[in-house]
Amino acid sequence: MALNVLIVGAGIGGLMAAIALREQGHEVTLLESSRFSNETGAAIHMAPNANGLLKRYGVDIEKVGANECSRIAQYHAESGKALFQVDLTMPNKQWQHKWLLVHRAHLHNALRERAIGQEGKGKPATLRLASKVASVDPEKAEVTLENGEKVSGDVLLGADGVHSLCRKALDLDNAEKYTPFDCGHSAYRFLVPKDEVMADPVCREFVEQEGMLCMIVGEDRRVVVYPCVENKLMNFLLIHPSSESRSDDAGWNQQGDKKRMLASGASLAPQVRALLEKAPEDSLKVWTLLDMEVLPTWIKGSMALLGDAAHPFLPHQAQGGGQAMEDAISLAAILPHGTPKEDIPERLRLYEQCRRERANRIQDGTRLSGTSQKDLAKMGKKYDAFAFTNYNFGHDEWDFSKNALNKHLWSKQPYRFRQPMSFGPSPGPRQPLNALLDVHSMAKQNQTIASIRFRTSRTYLQNLLPSSSFSFMSAATVVEASIVCCSLRNMTWLGNTGYDHCGLYIHGVKYTKKDGEILQGTFLPILFENLTDPIITGREELAAPKLGCDIDVSASGDSRSVRMSWRGTTFAELEWNGLRAKPQTNGTSGANGIEDNGLFMYRYVPAVGEPGKADAEYAVFDEYEKKAQSSAEPQQEVQDQTTKSASIKFSAGDWNSLPTLHHIAQGLADVPIYGIVEATVKEVPSVGDVRGARRIE
Repeated sequence: MALNVLIVGAGIGGLMAAIALREQGHEVTLLESSRFSNETGAAIHMAPNANGLLKRYGVDIEKVGANECSRIAQYHAESGKALFQVDLTMPNKQWQHKWLLVHRAHLHNALRERAIGQEGKGKPATLRLASKVASVDPEKAEVTLENGEKVSGDVLLGADGVHSLCRKALDLDNAEKYTPFDCGHSAYRFLVPKDEVMADPVCREFVEQEGMLCMIVGEDRRVVVYPCVENKLMNFLLIHPSSESRSDDAGWNQQGDKKRMLASGASLAPQVRALLEKAPEDSLKVWTLLDMEVLPTWIKGSMALLGDAAHPFLPHQAQGGGQAMEDAISLAAILPHGTPKEDIPERLRLYEQCRRERANRIQDGTRLSGTSQKDLAKMGKKYDAFAFTNYNFGHDEWDFSKNALNKHLWSKQPYRFRQPMSFGPSPGPRQPLNALLDVHSMAKQNQTIASIRFRTSRTYLQNLLPSSSFSFMSAATVVEASIVCCSLRNMTWLGNTGYDHCGLYIHGVKYTKKDGEILQGTFLPILFENLTDPIITGREELAAPKLGCDIDVSASGDSRSVRMSWRGTTFAELEWNGLRAKPQTNGTSGANGIEDNGLFMYRYVPAVGEPGKADAEYAVFDEYEKKAQSSAEPQQEVQDQTTKSASIKFSAGDWNSLPTLHHIAQGLADVPIYGIVEATVKEVPSVGDVRGARRIE
């Protein structure tokens, strides 16, 4: 199911959202207020966390002139003295993706082409220019344009920047509190060809190293210089007190006054002033650095904010564009193709949960990184540049949000988790089958149950009971047990294949609870199976005492035989001869056709590194009668054969022939057999899954 996604704003965040959501199979419309949807001259960092997202969608900005950030240097602004210079060649190898510096216009063009062009997955996004939004209805995911036209979708994304109209539609309490404000600093920006700076020996040292990010830091102002366009164009930023350049226009493209800029740099070292002198008057820009209180929420109804609309960034860590891109990718991860429309508000809440903490933390860290050491000391705070860089760069939002969506979806179903935990809930007979039900029919599942019920010794079998809470209902020393072998076929969860299992079932057992209540049933001390998957599911989910071995079943005429072996060594031989039909019966008689109230099993999980100690140890009960009474399915016909001519033979083996099973084979071989009560073979057109098993106490 494709969603109709409406994005207000075609900046970096809006275009990235369009690319990612388009590739998820959705229909995307971008509403851009400007007539040209372009960016003016400036450079931008695409740190590893952002560059990796671009590469995921086939946007290679090195092809449009991006160059690596391969060195970082810091100078004292007033003296011009070098404080440090670090070659990043080795440190950058720890990141999956390169740290790139790119011309903002080139990045914007690449994103726009990927969003609306034919290349890439999905239907190209529609970009509507000169479409200024006048009002927003978050509940309806609808906007009204200035010309009166209404445009609606299933999802509305506000990527409309720091002065966001969509943000106002959140209708927050004390809304005026969340108006962007002057942080106290503004920034001049300009671009100069590198050759022009290299030609001046006074200031050459700031640019002569390729790929160098140079920070010239003073007490209340700083100059930032770094290359773009294949190291041929230098990007300059002079951050200074806003009072020195304030005007009525605080916008991104406000024309700067070179004389005022040079006055702001008058206290800087001569070589730094020489850099500023090279600013071209016609393209010099100045803008006020805006900050904002942390929003209590980014979402309302079917609308979500992203980028500067949700969390405007100061430029000190160059993460504003990257965080807008992370927002966009998070939304795409959380809104895959097939997302039900009724789930959109819930999914947007999940998006906010994924992004809010990280965006706010980077926002706060960015503020600290732009604060002088003196002011940090006054605030009682410290800024750890290395730790902050690691947090910034060491993240992939697609991986993070995709994992969050998986956990969210798992939480909505009654999934049972078991090892390996790293990959989510594993398929199993008691898991929600979901889409599998459309492919396989559970009605095909069937089984053959072959059982031999015999008389045996209570005094021997009671030694197989795992705790003092278990005992026999009868004081008699002659009790009954069964060997039951089941051949399961057309199992839905196993791709319509099957397997065999054989176990010892001890009848007439009771469990006395701490409160005195007594449960009666059959105890299962051992169950052999010839397929790994059900062994694992049964052991971990049910506490079933399962082990693996080869089980060979053969049937001919009125006879049936079962052989159990381990790598060629046979340790069990079961025979049914002279089978004859019994009258057909209806109904259920407990697991595997055994008449009893329920099945007892015992959970034991050893503590790691602590021999003899258990992390978990308790009894489990699967109550047949309760399950049968609660079943809404009609009871199915059972085809039954019976005989008195049956035999059971166990061979103990030893360490050499049965290295991991000889102790169990010995215990089974020692079970006394005083006579066969009955042997049956039943064809049952259904298979139970023991999902009713519960911990007793």
